[in-house]
Amino acid sequence: MSTHDTLDIEERLRAALVARAELVQPEDLAPLAPVVQVRPRWQSPWVLLAAAAVVLLVLGVVLQGVGGRQRSDDVAPRPDERVELDVPADIGRDWQAQPYSTPARLDLDGDGRKETVDFLGEPGRRGDGRVRMQATLSSTGEEAWGIADVGTTTVSALPPIDADRDGDQELVLYRDDPVGGGHPLVYDLREGLLLRAVVDQPELLVRGDIPVLGTRTEHYEMVRQHEYWIEDGTLWSSRSVNSYASANMTIVKPLVTVRDAWTWRLSEEGLLEPVDAGCLRHDVMDDSRTPCEDGAVDDLPDVADVATATIGMGESAVLDDGFPFDVRLEAAADPSLVVEGSDGRTISHGLEVGDPRVATVQPVRVFSDGASVLVTSGRDPAYVRVLRQEGERLVELAPVGEVELTDDATHRTWLTSDGTLVTAVAGEDGAWRLWFWQMVSPSETAALPGAEVCFDDVDDPSTVRRC
Repeated sequence: MSTHDTLDIEERLRAALVARAELVQPEDLAPLAPVVQVRPRWQSPWVLLAAAAVVLLVLGVVLQGVGGRQRSDDVAPRPDERVELDVPADIGRDWQAQPYSTPARLDLDGDGRKETVDFLGEPGRRGDGRVRMQATLSSTGEEAWGIADVGTTTVSALPPIDADRDGDQELVLYRDDPVGGGHPLVYDLREGLLLRAVVDQPELLVRGDIPVLGTRTEHYEMVRQHEYWIEDGTLWSSRSVNSYASANMTIVKPLVTVRDAWTWRLSEEGLLEPVDAGCLRHDVMDDSRTPCEDGAVDDLPDVADVATATIGMGESAVLDDGFPFDVRLEAAADPSLVVEGSDGRTISHGLEVGDPRVATVQPVRVFSDGASVLVTSGRDPAYVRVLRQEGERLVELAPVGEVELTDDATHRTWLTSDGTLVTAVAGEDGAWRLWFWQMVSPSETAALPGAEVCFDDVDDPSTVRRC
């Protein structure tokens, strides 16, 4: 190769580098967001990435000239990969503190002394406007402030956290969300501003029963239970491993469930990130959370305690667990079910069944301002009826949905001592699917699916076990 050829290649390479360098604008090399950090911190990773981008631009030209496959666009950071923090306008200085808001007390600036954060409500919005947060920093005497939208101007903060582990505390507020179940808002002090952290994977930081897409049926949908909480200055969240059937404000699940758990950390750039915290067992009775053992699964549903007591013809009983009433079976031409309520009303309902039996436990999940009863037959095990009071009459709820309300070779139906009506439906290999009956309209009841279980003796629900 001649000297002339070498110089020509160098000139062309130099021109390409200049052209590429001209494409790099100042905003491409600027650190994250319009935020100045409130105290000395480690150098922002974005500055390092920007510097690396210049090197990679050069490498990109060389690699493209040599190999022709990798481009500088593939290795340089893209603007949409940055964390963009929302810097609010300085508004609300003339707003007034709401009478039911509670000022927050926390150490915003990390000097060991707590600041008082006052909440000023935006006027003229019927209580659902924005809120100005403001405090005087104990370390400098300067004012810190921010703007929050939590759906109400009446604000009480949650316990503070230290998600970035730098010695100061972050302010945590609660945002209600009727659709998504509600979620926390975390505000970090940066150069005198209380800025809301951007949440990575926000679907993991919510509370409530969140529907599983594609599971809605006519009478129920499957949901996963989410929650978050603050413990010892750390923000936690969890999500149930399994999904559960839900309808009419009722969810079918055991008392103890297995949850995936996360703690949340705040990055230098203001990104609130989940950190895998393993598995927890959540007990709804005492709201306790304990680490899972290997192979942990949900507890079995509480269906083993069967309500066996019934009354027959000429007998009576007092049911007072819910709506109190007296019930009896009378014989005239046909059997008659008679209910006398605490409101003084007496209702008689004819039964077209031989040897009727009435359970002395009132079925729950039948939302009614009156009596509800379960009627079976001593002669016909397949006869199972749920009746509820509607004004001056008793209405028989029609079974609808995927499961029959009966008791036969493939269906076992029983009432538990707490009033839960259960049907087990036979499946394959000796397994049975549990279904739980729920009123889905004033005249209908449908079964919601539960766990799959096995029985040592299918005629004895107390022998229920895992398969």
